Amino acid sequence: MSADIARKVLANRTLRWSSPLLFNDPFDVPRELSFGITPEELVRASGRRMAQLIESPPDDTRKYQPKLKMILEAIKRGISLDVKEKLLAGVEEVVASNRPTSSNMDALRELWRSWLPDHRILCLTESPSHAAMWYHYADEYRGVVLEFRCVDDLDSPWLGARPVTYPLSKPAVYTSDGWAELLCLQPEAAIEAMLDAATYTKAPDWSYEAEWRISSFKRAGETGLFTNYQFSREELAGVYFGPMISADDRLALRIAAGAYPLARLRDIAIGMSREFTFRDTDA
Repeated sequence: MSADIARKVLANRTLRWSSPLLFNDPFDVPRELSFGITPEELVRASGRRMAQLIESPPDDTRKYQPKLKMILEAIKRGISLDVKEKLLAGVEEVVASNRPTSSNMDALRELWRSWLPDHRILCLTESPSHAAMWYHYADEYRGVVLEFRCVDDLDSPWLGARPVTYPLSKPAVYTSDGWAELLCLQPEAAIEAMLDAATYTKAPDWSYEAEWRISSFKRAGETGLFTNYQFSREELAGVYFGPMISADDRLALRIAAGAYPLARLRDIAIGMSREFTFRDTDA
């Protein structure tokens, strides 16, 4: 972060958890659930998924749509081959008639829009040594990196952090087959599945960030697109001063860091080996 933001963070003991609507990557958590999937493609994919469920019902049906759950539970209890064939024939008839599913898609899109402003994400990284991260997020090397430790006794939120993955192929929920599975689920379960994929996967171009995230939702009474949540003084493990930080900013942050008894202060320099070098501060 920049030195100016770091002063505020250290003074208030807060970190900003943001709605993905504020993120700088337009391909991060999508603003709209529109992936170029036509109703016709979705009907065919839904037919395939329904046939799979009828042939092999899952052990746990709690997240599925009520009517579908009832059918799957009946199949698990045992139905005649004739009834199963009629169910499969019914699925084939729906696919053949290309019945529109746009209303179901629209319902999920509307629910998605209502959830995004309330979503809260804290973005972290594994290492303080990524040059591109320093350039983009720490004021072009003039800012700092704050390091946090997990403290079991304090129930540190970073204990719940999960690594972001950078798959070469899109997650299933971005395909017609993935959408077909979502439409079989209850709306809340479908959105949770989509949020999980959207929050913890990113395009391979961003893999250098080695990002971890913590996901939550705003609490009752909170407004806006971000919330500043407090952390404990004992959770701050280190402050890394950028190689181009000003003397005034460095001094101000050293003084502010004095309120954090376990924080290790480190200077970063740009070495001849084209790597950052780290050393404990001596003044």
